[in-house]
Amino acid sequence: MIEIQNEFIVCFDVDETLVLWPENHGFASHTQPSEGSIAIRDPYDGSTNHLVPYKKHIDLLKKYKGRGMCVVVWSAGGVLWAKSVVNTLGLADYVDLVMTKPSKLVDDLSLSKIFPKPIYIK
Repeated sequence: MIEIQNEFIVCFDVDETLVLWPENHGFASHTQPSEGSIAIRDPYDGSTNHLVPYKKHIDLLKKYKGRGMCVVVWSAGGVLWAKSVVNTLGLADYVDLVMTKPSKLVDDLSLSKIFPKPIYIK
């Protein structure tokens, strides 16, 4: 069992939060380098994706870690994908836990009570 002894936990998603897929933002395909993109290897199939780091959220992640928070990074793409992105972005020293994005949440409170104000900086 993993035990996190920090009462202040912040979670960051990977896709469209830490990295942007070019097709979703009017740029070229992720299979070809584009302005501002970096190459990230997909550990599941060995392909290379050219994605754009989302600096505002990366900076926010670093600020939260600097304020003593426990930083969790997750992805529906799987733990290995999340880890590959974290390592490629040079964030390993800022991240406490990498995991697959939860697919279900069982709680006595609704999501709007647990997470009343999601943060997304445009």
